Amino acid sequence: MKTKIYIYGLCNVFYDGYYIQGLKEVYNDFEFNVSKFPKFNEGTFAVILENDISSKKIIVDSRDSSQIDENQLEWCDVYGKVNYNSANLPAQHQQKIVAIGPSFGIKIWNLFETLYYLAINYIRFKNTISNKREFVANYWRQYKRLRLKKYNTSQSSNNDVFFINSIWKQEAETNSNRALFIESCKMNSNVNFEGGFAARSNGDNLGFDDLVYSDKIPFKVYLKKTKNSAFVFNTPAVLSCHGWKLAEFLALGKAIISTSHYNKLPVNLLNNEHLIYADNSDDIANAIKKLLTDINFKRKLEFEGRRYFEEYLAPKKVITRLIQNI
Repeated sequence: MKTKIYIYGLCNVFYDGYYIQGLKEVYNDFEFNVSKFPKFNEGTFAVILENDISSKKIIVDSRDSSQIDENQLEWCDVYGKVNYNSANLPAQHQQKIVAIGPSFGIKIWNLFETLYYLAINYIRFKNTISNKREFVANYWRQYKRLRLKKYNTSQSSNNDVFFINSIWKQEAETNSNRALFIESCKMNSNVNFEGGFAARSNGDNLGFDDLVYSDKIPFKVYLKKTKNSAFVFNTPAVLSCHGWKLAEFLALGKAIISTSHYNKLPVNLLNNEHLIYADNSDDIANAIKKLLTDINFKRKLEFEGRRYFEEYLAPKKVITRLIQNI
C-alpha cells in the first residue's frame, strides 16, 4: 500500500534537512504542503504519513531548548525531540516523546533542486510566510553545507589537534569548558595544537582574547582538519543542548573527550566505550594523555563512535525509529 508523505511547507530546510534526508531514504518521495497542517510556527518540522486506511503525524523538534511545544505534542502521534529532558515534565506528556539525539546541517539538494524547491514553495506558500528573507536564506544555507557522505571516517593524526569553536555570551559554562580544553592542549608538549575560540563579531571576546584563533577557516578546510585531528572536544552548548558538533564528531568517527550531557540520548554514550567523559581540568588532561599514548584505545573509541552514529543518529535510523514508535 503506497504511503504519501507530506512535509509542512514552512519548515526550516537548513536545520531540518537532516530529517528530510531520512524521509527520502525511507520513502523516496514527498510533498511540501501547508493546507493539511494546523497553522504551526514557521520552522516547525511536521510530517504526515498518509495512505488509504490511516494517517500518522510526526513532529521533530530540533530546537536548542528542552521545552516541549504543547500544541505540536497534542497534534502528533509521535514527538521526536533532540534536546529531551524529562525533568519537571508531567508523565502524561512523556508517552509520545522520543529522544532522537543530535543532528547537524547537511546539503540535501544540488543547486538546481535547491532553486526549484525554493521557487515552488515560495510561490505556493508566500501568503503564509511571515519572514520571507529567512525562508529564502535557509534554502541557500542548506546548499552551502556538505552532503552526509562527506562525513566519513579517515585515519587521524597521532598528535595533531585542531579545535575551533564559538564564544557564547549567555553560556559561561560552555565557554569555560572549551577554554579548559584549549589550555590543556597548549600545556601538553606532546600536542601539536591549532585553533582556539573564533573571535566574536563585535570584538567582545568575554575575556578569552588570549585564546582567540585569528585565522578564518572555510568549512571544507574545517572538516578536513577535524578529520585529521587526533581527538576532539565536546560540551553542551546553547541552553545546555546537544550541539551539532557531537553528531558531527560521531559521524566522523572521532575520539571524543566530552563533558557530561544534560539531555537524554537515544541510548547512553558510555564512558571509555564510545568517548571519554571529562568534567574538570584534571580529567581533560588525563584524557588527552590517554589518547596520545594508547593508540589502540583511541581507535576503539573512533570505531564505536561511528557505529553509534550509524545505529542511532543516521537520518534514516531516526525516521525509522519515530515511525516504529507511533
